[in-house]
Amino acid sequence: MTLRLTRLRKLALAALATATLLAPGAAATADTPSDTLVVATMWEALPLSMKPRRSRFFNESEILDTLVKLDFDMKLVPGLATSWERVAPTVWRFTLRDNVAFHDGTPFDARAAKFSLERVIALLPYAADLLSIKSMTAVEPLTLEIETLGPFAALPNQLTDAITGIYAKASFNEAGDFVKPVGTGPWAFADYRKQDRTIVERFDGYWGEAPALKTIEYRYIPDHNARALALETGEVDFVVHLLPSDAARLSRDDSFKVYKDESAGLYYGAFNAGEKSVLNDVRIRKAVNLLVDRELVVKGALDGIGSPAWTFFPPSFPWSSEKVEPHEVDAQAAAALLREAGYEKTDGTWTKDGTPLTLRILSYSSRAEMPTITEAMAILLQQQGIATDVKMYTWDGMLERVRQGDYDVSVVFWTPEMTGHPDLHLKSQFHSKAGLNHQFWSNAEFDALVDKGRTLDAGPEAFATYERAQQILQADAPIIPLVHKVYVAASSAAVDGYKVHPSGFFYDFKTVTKN
Repeated sequence: MTLRLTRLRKLALAALATATLLAPGAAATADTPSDTLVVATMWEALPLSMKPRRSRFFNESEILDTLVKLDFDMKLVPGLATSWERVAPTVWRFTLRDNVAFHDGTPFDARAAKFSLERVIALLPYAADLLSIKSMTAVEPLTLEIETLGPFAALPNQLTDAITGIYAKASFNEAGDFVKPVGTGPWAFADYRKQDRTIVERFDGYWGEAPALKTIEYRYIPDHNARALALETGEVDFVVHLLPSDAARLSRDDSFKVYKDESAGLYYGAFNAGEKSVLNDVRIRKAVNLLVDRELVVKGALDGIGSPAWTFFPPSFPWSSEKVEPHEVDAQAAAALLREAGYEKTDGTWTKDGTPLTLRILSYSSRAEMPTITEAMAILLQQQGIATDVKMYTWDGMLERVRQGDYDVSVVFWTPEMTGHPDLHLKSQFHSKAGLNHQFWSNAEFDALVDKGRTLDAGPEAFATYERAQQILQADAPIIPLVHKVYVAASSAAVDGYKVHPSGFFYDFKTVTKN
């Protein structure tokens, strides 16, 4: 079976021909000092706002530190907290790092951590559900106690999330509004030029090992082809979110280094299980899962850069289980389900009462991979007799349609390993009362399991609880997993010491040098 993505490839070539005209700051060159790294990014950093992308830039760039971090094996390690323990069912005690200063010279301590987390919760409602905090107490200068609303075993993992970065009081004005990021990380915010670049400088008072680089410029180049061209022409030193074709081309040239590694991230189709969609019928949801060959999606849409996704969590995720039966390609089983749902196949098309089975598929184009993955899935369904109506939007435009229930499938990206714990991903996405559940899917047993899971310390009972929740997610099929992400970046050959972090949510340039 061959995927025909000709139209998309023609568009990509057209974009390539005009890419240099689309790149902000195109007149600049990478004739920069050896202690300065110029990085081309897909999204504008927006360092003067906490809300876009839930402040992830502050964590990606390491302007801010979190209390707890994830190492390269996705295990919890000390950040601004050196240790933590649950001293009561709802109380966690964190011992904080001594002799740490914010970029403005003020000291970091328990009161500063309490202030920051309270500000984050007040300004970003998402944080309230993420952390489930009832109260915080600075017991001693370097001891912070956090009482949660209920037993919450996942709190240390949640405190690795980018949204929980620790801000100095100087980050906010007298009214409590955010003005700029002032943290404790190895890089301090220096300058921002709208629609162009954000600059950070090495913080010589950093509590950890000092970075070799002095300056990092995050250059905003939204066009996918233009970012690759900027690297090839020497305009930038490092580029993220490459098209697979660009990664393949650069990997053949000794002037560049290409970094590819498994990372947190799942591309999947979220099904509208509400009354406005034919996918309200679980039989059709299951049939769609049986008809899409994920191997072909990876090969046809991503030139093989990715792993076929047959379950929500990848096999490498510590909480995944062999007892969660993966989806498979089975056209005969899918046909049986569709006939049971009242459809018949006429002239190669599934119809009901003379009306073709048609899926309205939405996605967004800001991620390089989204159009091709969406198109590949649609083509595979068409080849199996299910009509599709594909529309691409901005992220906000797609979300508006989704919230109204005016869709059948929305193809999205999610990071199921970001905190190393299943609570964030299963509860916040699929619990019937979750703010991110725009799929109108509800399962009482699933709700009870994820509510219970967050109360349990890691161990056999917790694992069995989340295992059963995953089995329900798989069997009731409110989603179609498509591709587990392989993180791709590239640099000039002069860059050394870079390593992909599996969370996919910080660059970790502390050990990077440029010759």
